[in-house]
Amino acid sequence: MTQYLKPPLSIDAQLEQLQQRGLFIGDEASANRYLERVGYYRLMGYLHTQRVPGSDQFRENATFEDAISLYEFDRGLRDLVMEAVGHIEVAIRTLLTYHFAHAFGPFGHLEARNFSFRGSDHQDWLEGVLNEVSRSRETFIDHYKKRYSSPAFPKVPIWMTTEVMSLGSLSRFYAALQSKEQKAISGALLIAPPVLANWLHVTSVARNVVAHHSRLWNKELGVAVKRPKAAGWCERAAPYAPTRSFFLLLVLRRLMGATTADSISWHARVNAHLVGGLTNEARVRSFGAAEGWQDHLHWRA
Repeated sequence: MTQYLKPPLSIDAQLEQLQQRGLFIGDEASANRYLERVGYYRLMGYLHTQRVPGSDQFRENATFEDAISLYEFDRGLRDLVMEAVGHIEVAIRTLLTYHFAHAFGPFGHLEARNFSFRGSDHQDWLEGVLNEVSRSRETFIDHYKKRYSSPAFPKVPIWMTTEVMSLGSLSRFYAALQSKEQKAISGALLIAPPVLANWLHVTSVARNVVAHHSRLWNKELGVAVKRPKAAGWCERAAPYAPTRSFFLLLVLRRLMGATTADSISWHARVNAHLVGGLTNEARVRSFGAAEGWQDHLHWRA
């Protein structure tokens, strides 16, 4: 372990350092603007694959422009992922709320016996959810707080609670449902309950990545995506990199197809974006795909 002593560098010094390390910069004015508006450290995530392994030096023919191309590709990809997550999140909230409310009533989420949480997990989850309700500035939350004395705020009905619940909390909610309710919700989507629980977790992780404008390309998501065992899953032969973005897109496509009529338009735009951005073998491999990846972007039965 050593002490970190690297000083901050001016934009001109950053450009000079990149060039000294062997990076070709075709348009210094454009590079200057990207370093000012995007930042050296963030851009290094897109320059990393052009470096000599174990070295600060860049490979022969490495260019700043290639990194910018990847950055713009990734920025567009984040927008597409966030769009999908938005559709999926609303649909899952609606399904979960409807089935749970009819099974356990408006305040069933307050009772641990209605879940399969272990130990103090229900209390931990509920405390987080009640904090989310307390922080909300939604008009309907304020109305309940002013009008109703029992149950005491922030204990509001489930159809209010799920509207302000984070996707992470919603994912835990579904995962802790009893088997009957899990099957009712997953059955409406034609997805096995354990697969849906995993996919909602993965979707919440992806949402956090894109909401913070973090890199999706060449990123380990930190949670492995489950591949369905059921017959008819059209990606059975797809390259399987369970923590990479390519398989995430296949999952989002499946969830979009089950939750919104906009899925075909979204899918076509994803296709076009990937075809335009995954232009060489290194980019394809870093994205978690493999040879023949285009075959797994078309709709099938």
